[in-house]
Amino acid sequence: MFKRLRVAIVAAAVVASGVVVSNFAYAEDVSPNAASDLRLQLGETDPDLLAGLRDELGTVTVSDVVESANRTARSCSAPVSHRAASFCWDSGDSGVQYWMPQGITSTSDADASGTVEGHEALVTSWYDTGSSGINRGVRLSFVDMSNTSTPAYRHILLVEPYRNGSQVDFKAVNAHAGGIVWYGDKLYVTNTYAGVRVFDMDDLMQVATGDSNAIGRQADGGYMAHNYRYILPQAGHYTPSTTGGEPRVRYSQMSLDRTTSPDSLLVSEYDSNGDGTRMVRWDLDESSNLIAEDSDGYAKADWSYTVSIRSMQGAVSVDGVFYLNRSNGSSTKGDVMTWVPGQLADIHTGAVPIGPEDLSYWGQKGQLWGSTEYAGKRYVFASRLSSW
Repeated sequence: MFKRLRVAIVAAAVVASGVVVSNFAYAEDVSPNAASDLRLQLGETDPDLLAGLRDELGTVTVSDVVESANRTARSCSAPVSHRAASFCWDSGDSGVQYWMPQGITSTSDADASGTVEGHEALVTSWYDTGSSGINRGVRLSFVDMSNTSTPAYRHILLVEPYRNGSQVDFKAVNAHAGGIVWYGDKLYVTNTYAGVRVFDMDDLMQVATGDSNAIGRQADGGYMAHNYRYILPQAGHYTPSTTGGEPRVRYSQMSLDRTTSPDSLLVSEYDSNGDGTRMVRWDLDESSNLIAEDSDGYAKADWSYTVSIRSMQGAVSVDGVFYLNRSNGSSTKGDVMTWVPGQLADIHTGAVPIGPEDLSYWGQKGQLWGSTEYAGKRYVFASRLSSW
């Protein structure tokens, strides 16, 4: 059995003057004026580049990707409390050393109905460590959840368009991809201190396969992507900045909250010691599916809270309650924390497998989904939110 503890989160309210006031779990939420010191500014990919890739490659649909799944997950029982479902990647993906699973989202995030083009699907992100001698960047796994124990899935590659002389081309995306959110036609990917990358799911494209080393435009005029059949080119990049003396934000993980009005993105920060780690919320523009901007062109945070939680690996908020993953290294099971601002937090010690990562809430099922990163110890799993 996991051990359940009641603890105080060290919270800090940051006022406009920059003064920090700590009062151990009873601090007020950061004021809107202070939160607005945390900013993102969207720089869009040159539309001519994306149009050029569409002309060269055309586009495919989410259904095309999901229905072309070419791998099958294995049945397994993840050691998570209140387990509702779980599976393990195929043997190759479970053991590969250079690809590391990180973020997780689903069609529940993408659409309030819980489906996209008639499919229920999970999407996870993996980053390449480069340890194989090639850095392939970031890949996504589209998992067909019509079967929750041995689902079929396919990997695709994220790419960044650029102009190579007079030709449109693309290269690997350099990001840790610790958190992802699929919202409408947009996919958000965290980029640590470099902010957030955004992709348009309507720009899924098919490329040639056959060479695992090749990426971008080839001598014959075709395009390849390290032997992945599908690519998703970057549509824009949210560059971060701060004002008022606020420290820069580490965009480690991300989740969607459909229980706020408007819908919002919740970013959480990783730090192994928990020194000043925060959770920060940005409202979404539900007409564009982009982060809501002010008239000056900045998307300013709408809420921020310093929690100082060590090794925070994902945070989800549902109806004002926060559910957090905490890692305890590569040999000890992780913890789940549940918390309401202004109250004591519960720690459910050892409640999730070793190496927990990002979190996502599947609202229609009432399930909290997560995954783990270490080779040979990789699970994808759901717990019943109401049981926490």
